[in-house]
Amino acid sequence: MRVARSRRLIAEGYALATVARLMQISRQALYRLPRPRAAPQRGPVTDPVERVIVEEATANQTDGYRMVCAFVRRRLGVAVNRKRVLRVMRERKLIQRRRPLERRRRPGFFRVERPRQLWQLDMTSIWVAEHGWCYLNAIIDCCTREIVAWQLELRCRADEAIALVERAAAVHAIADGELTLGSDNGSAFTARRFRAKLAELGIRHRRGGYRDPESQAFIESWFEKLKEREVCG
Repeated sequence: MRVARSRRLIAEGYALATVARLMQISRQALYRLPRPRAAPQRGPVTDPVERVIVEEATANQTDGYRMVCAFVRRRLGVAVNRKRVLRVMRERKLIQRRRPLERRRRPGFFRVERPRQLWQLDMTSIWVAEHGWCYLNAIIDCCTREIVAWQLELRCRADEAIALVERAAAVHAIADGELTLGSDNGSAFTARRFRAKLAELGIRHRRGGYRDPESQAFIESWFEKLKEREVCG
C-alpha cells in the first residue's frame, strides 16, 4: 500500500528521494517496476525417453513417480533414473498432490531385514457377479512384496482368517518365533480364537493403529492396485 501511494505522489511531481524518506521505504522499491510473472512455456517433448515418461504418467495418474519409473523401464527395456522421471513429472505437472495426514498413534517402527520376518494380513470386499459381495483375505511378505497366501470366501469370520494363516504357515514352513503377523483391528483379527491360533503357531501378532491404514501400508497398497488394474478395470 505504501509503495503504491508513493508512486502516485511521484507521478504528481514530488521528488522520489523525499517521498521514500517520508514514507520510510527504500528507493529501490520505487525504482523497480512490477512485471507480471509469465507462465512457464513448456514446449513439446522431443526426447523419446521423456515422451514415454509423459505417456505412462498420463495413463497412470494415480501412481507415483516410482511406479511410473517401473512402467517406463519395463516398456523401454533399459534402465531409467528415478530422478529423471521425477523431474519430468514435476515439469509437466503430473505429480498428484497428497492430502497431509493427521498424526495418529501408531504401533512403532519395524525394520524388515529378511523374508518371513513380517507379514501383513488384511481383508477387502470384491463384487463377484455370480455371488455378490465376496471377501478376499490376503497375506503379503513385507520384505519380498510377495503374496504368500490368499483366499476368496463368502464370509469374513475369524475361521476364514485362521484357515488362511494355517495354510500360509505350513506352505512356508514357519518356525516358532520366526514370524510377526501384522493386521488391523478388525473383528476377525482380534477374536480370541484367532489370537490363540497365532500363539499356537508361534507367530507374534502386531496390530496397527485405530483408523490408521498406513500401519498396513504394504497390503493396503496391493489391494488398491488390484482393484484399479484388475477388479474395476
